[in-house]
Amino acid sequence: MNKLAILGGTPVRDVRTNPWPKWPVWDKNEEIALIEVLNSGVWSYNGPKETEFNKNFADFTGVKYAISAANGTVTLLMALEACGVGVGDEVILPGLTWQATAATILDVNATPILVDVCEDTWCIDPKEVEKAITPRTKAIIPVHLYGSFADMDEILRIAKKYNLYVIEDCAHKHGGEWNGQKAGSIGDIGSFSYQLSKHLTAGEGGTVTTNNFDLYEKLDALRNCGRRPEPETEVKADKGEGVYFDAGNFLQSGNYRITEFQAAILIEGLKRLPEQNRVRDENGIYLNSLLKEIPGVIPMKRDARETKEAYFNFSFRYNMADFKGLPVAKFRAALTAEIGIEVAASYTPLNNCSLYVPLTKPARHKLNDEYWAAIDPSRFKLPVCDRIHFEGSACIHHKILMGTYADMDLVAAAIRKVYDNAENLL
Repeated sequence: MNKLAILGGTPVRDVRTNPWPKWPVWDKNEEIALIEVLNSGVWSYNGPKETEFNKNFADFTGVKYAISAANGTVTLLMALEACGVGVGDEVILPGLTWQATAATILDVNATPILVDVCEDTWCIDPKEVEKAITPRTKAIIPVHLYGSFADMDEILRIAKKYNLYVIEDCAHKHGGEWNGQKAGSIGDIGSFSYQLSKHLTAGEGGTVTTNNFDLYEKLDALRNCGRRPEPETEVKADKGEGVYFDAGNFLQSGNYRITEFQAAILIEGLKRLPEQNRVRDENGIYLNSLLKEIPGVIPMKRDARETKEAYFNFSFRYNMADFKGLPVAKFRAALTAEIGIEVAASYTPLNNCSLYVPLTKPARHKLNDEYWAAIDPSRFKLPVCDRIHFEGSACIHHKILMGTYADMDLVAAAIRKVYDNAENLL
């Protein structure tokens, strides 16, 4: 049992006989709903399932308006366009995030400004945000990463001081709460993803949320070929009365609509989400209590203002020195072999990411020499992002948190086993 699995020993968890909880989760309810959509002949375009899910998600998130779209990338794009971000504007975002957060800024011809993150949460550092503000800054995109919240109190303070939009990237945070407010209800717009790995999923899909009627009107048009909200999608304006709009176009846009099949799955998934989040949070708290006892393993900071946690991945920090100098890549490989599920690095910092390469598309992005130089990600220095990715991160799919305390005991035992045998991997 003491010999590491990566060296031929017996793993702490043999997933052939003791598999982790499955993901995605579905049952007969999804099957019934999908057949219902199939038989209805209404497969897209403001259908009853889409309408129902939008209402349910708005209620769940605590906002006036929720609008679903094809995926979480286009919801970010829609958010930027609704805020009027474009040529000449700068948008500040963390250097540690999925490439889409930055790529959508490029796609509206604005300039992504990458800043460093906090060591203990891996989320955008408000001090670095304030340093990066210029007269061209139009918006901030805080990303609630993995299991952590960006410091929304500070982000909102800065945004108010400089009159900036705040677009929350909530792709990892469905149902998380900051001071009792759900992610996606705190800034001007929230952007969610339902890609397969997310903790609310329809395979693909996304939603934008807002409390601002003018932004709602633009967002709804942007996802639906520029059309104003139609009579059957009556909304209540902030002025009080129900308002109907002409169905004609008032914005140039394309088709970013979600399908009824996706909405049907999301309706059922949303019913399970609060309980799934509760179980993941309970297990996360317990697992972190075990990890604190292992040298070289540092749990992520849980801010006291986080009143409800939501995990995309379970992540923790790693200190190579305590593991006898074992490089983090070897630690992750050894732990993967012990628990039978991939232990990955954090996202690659965007100043050195193979998927974020603006200079490979001159026909689209070379507006002029000044802009071309401004969007070169290598110009940004992100020492904390680099340290996290290259030296000290471990991330595991959130499904490990959907089991029992006994499952958490096995994860901690596997880490302890790698710690005890680290010299054998050097």
